[in-house]
This record gives sequence, C-alpha cells and structure tokens, in this order.
Amino acid sequence: MLHVNNHPAAKWYAGCLVLIAVLALPVGGCNTDKILKVTDPDILTPGSISGPEALPTVRLAALGEFELAYGGSGADGSGGVEGVIMYSGLLGDEWINSETFPTRIEVDRRNITLSNGDVDTWFRQLSRARVRTEFAGAGYAQFSPDATTDPGYSEVLSLAGFTYVFFAENWCNGIPFSHAEPSGAIVYGTPLTTTQMYDTAIARFDAALAIATAAGDDELMFMAQVGRGRALLDKGSFAAAAAAVAGVPDSFVYEVTYSLNSPRQNNGVFNANVANERYSVANVEGGVGLPYRTAADPRVAFTRTGGATPDVGFDRQTPQFDNRRYTGRDAPIPLVTGLEARLIEAEAAMNSGGPGTTNATYLPILNALRAAPPSYITGNNAPIAAMGALADPGSDSARVSQLFQERGFWLWITGHRLSDMRRLMRQYGRAENAVFPNGAYFKNNLQYDGTDVNFPVPLDEQNNPNFEQCIDRNP
Repeated sequence: MLHVNNHPAAKWYAGCLVLIAVLALPVGGCNTDKILKVTDPDILTPGSISGPEALPTVRLAALGEFELAYGGSGADGSGGVEGVIMYSGLLGDEWINSETFPTRIEVDRRNITLSNGDVDTWFRQLSRARVRTEFAGAGYAQFSPDATTDPGYSEVLSLAGFTYVFFAENWCNGIPFSHAEPSGAIVYGTPLTTTQMYDTAIARFDAALAIATAAGDDELMFMAQVGRGRALLDKGSFAAAAAAVAGVPDSFVYEVTYSLNSPRQNNGVFNANVANERYSVANVEGGVGLPYRTAADPRVAFTRTGGATPDVGFDRQTPQFDNRRYTGRDAPIPLVTGLEARLIEAEAAMNSGGPGTTNATYLPILNALRAAPPSYITGNNAPIAAMGALADPGSDSARVSQLFQERGFWLWITGHRLSDMRRLMRQYGRAENAVFPNGAYFKNNLQYDGTDVNFPVPLDEQNNPNFEQCIDRNP
C-alpha cells in the first residue's frame, strides 16, 4: 500500500492487496500469476474498462505491483520477491550477501550473467509495475470524469515515472519497452537509451504535476516535483533539478506502506535482511564502500544480535548485521521526501561554480537538515536527534565525497545509492575501482571478479525481435 501523509487520494484499506489479483482480472484480463507466463515479461494485455467505476480497481492493481517492485516482499528462496532496494543495494555498497544463492553472489561480486534467474524475476516485477501504472494512467485519461484534476490520475502517472527512473538508474543503456494494443496485439518496443528513459519519466512527472496543480493538491504536486528533480539530477542538469524541487517542504513524505496481512504485503527489506538473513548491512565493502557501520551515524541504525554467540547469516558464516531503519514487516518505506529535495538543492549549489569546480555553498543546506532531521528518517523505530554541523573539507574532491556520504546516509536503503555510485563515475569522473567494491571478496576466498556497474537485460527479453542486448554497460 502507499499513502501520502494519509492523503485521501492515496489511502486504501490494509487488506486490499490480497484482493488485487481477483479484482484486476475483469479489468486487465490477467492476474499476477498469469503475468509471469506472458511471452514478453513487460507485456500486460489491456482488457476492457467499462467506465469510471473500474478506475479504483485498476489503481489498486498498479499500487500493488509498484509496492513489490520497490521494496519487494522478501528474498527469493524464502517465499519473497526482491525489489529495487535490495538488488540495487547489493550491486552497490549497502548490502553484502549473507547466504548461499549463486545468483545473488553474482550480483554482489559484480559479475551478472544474462541467465541470472533472480535478476530476471526482479526485471519482470519492475516491468509489471511499469505496465500496470501506465495502464492505469490510460484508464484515467479515457474514463475519469475530469482527468485534468483527478488526483488518482496524477498519482499513477508519478508512479509510472518512477518505474522509468528505476530502469534508468539500475539497468544498462538500451532497454526496450513494449506495449499491447486493445486488440491484444503486442507492439514490441525498440531500445531506449538511458537519457530517453529519464526523458520519458520527466514527461510523466510533468503531466502528473499539471494535474495536481489544477486540482490544488499540494502533496501530489510535491511528489511529481521531486520525481522530476531526481530524473534531472541523474541527467546532470543540476540547476534545473534544483528549480524543479523548489518549494517542497522538508516535512513532505510519500511512503510506500506495507502490511502483516499476507507475505505479498510484507516489507521485503525487513524480510530479506532481518527475517530471512539473506542480506547483511555492509561496511566499506570492497575497500571503497561507505562506512555504514563504523561511522556510528544515527541515520544508519543496525544491530547484531546473539550476545556471546554473535549472529551469522543464512550461510552460517557471514556476520549478520540487521538494519534498524525498518523494524518490522509492516514498516513503511519513504519513496519521495522533502529531504531529497534539499539534497538535490545542495548538490546544485555545490556545482554552481561552473564545470569542474565545486564550492561550499551546499553546506548550510546540509547543516540545516542535520540540525532538524525529518521525523520520517528513523533509527530503532524512532526519529533521530540533531547532529553536529559539517565543516568545509576544503577541496573539490573532498566536497563531492562529503556530499555523497551525506546522501548515502540520509537515503540509506531507499534505492538511491547505486545510481549515486554511477553518477560519481559519470558526472564527477571517479574511477570505477574508487567507487565500486573490488579486490578480494569477503568470503569463500573469492574475488570481486566482475566490472558490472548496472544490470543487464535478462535473456527473456530476447524474444523481442527489436532487441539483442544492451547498447552499452557504461555508468
């Protein structure tokens, strides 16, 4: 489930997700299980929508698929599905593998094969979320009594925008996006470049913002603004990104909420890390990752249980560190925040001195956040206390490192870090081995033997006659 500070446009009762497969059947013509069996993993054949009365059902189906794509429901092999937060953090430096699945070890060691079944499952889930949100948007456009001011329409458009952002941030350059005509005929997509994916996302956010503005709905406006700012930041358009998020208050949060009602509705970050012990909180992974544990920063709350016999993961050897930001199966996960708006503004300020230079004008923005941490950033299920001010580290390189560590700690396990690591290479010229884990792997006498900085498109997509493989795997 999702909500915007309990906004009426986004509220829906706690048990609804268990009904989505049934409710969506007469609307979309297929349920979640049947989507798994389609020829092309990102295709959902639209059925007939008889009128506006079907729109709430279509919206619920879209929200349910997005929930799984973002936070997942657990770890594959433990009755769950991984989402953006788990897999992007595993390829990045937020998680290490604490179990035995070779498919996840491939990701952690940065050497992902095209036949990786877990990656394929995640690709399918994110594809389902894209198709469902786009399908819902098309339904609102056709059947809403007033699509120009319909909050539900604005919401699903923003969620569709985020699916394209997730593809662009985490996957390779050149992903095809197919669709189905009302007749059921499949129109196979041609590969979009990473830039085109961001532009597609921005178009969704622009449309969502226009509808929310016409409706006078501030919270949905903020959601679209921050989504737009995130995509522009990813493109390196720093000033435009800052302008996009202007006016979004620090207190704003749009949360993806989870439930105890069924395994599908569980917070998958909690399940995969704490309950299933398949992932463990990383620390300076591969010699270059952020010091998530040793920094003793309140924004990165974790624990290791066991007393005299400290806990180990599912593999019975890896030290098991459990996150304490999400402390239960029903813990919500922020998707869009005013905090992120401030971080975007800080980065734009840092880059305002011209190409190749940074300045310290970002520090007041960061220090204001540290002095008054937003209440939705928690540790051990409680808001964190004020932190001391940062000082100017005095050089361009050190300023970039400082800002990105602040982003890494504020936005920890919310699906941002892999993109930030790629941006450190793409936008700031950092070398791969200075950003991504490398050298000796932490267990089984292995090495970080790959060079992956993003995910490849799985083999299943090769049934698309317009697609062979990624255009490139560059950051």
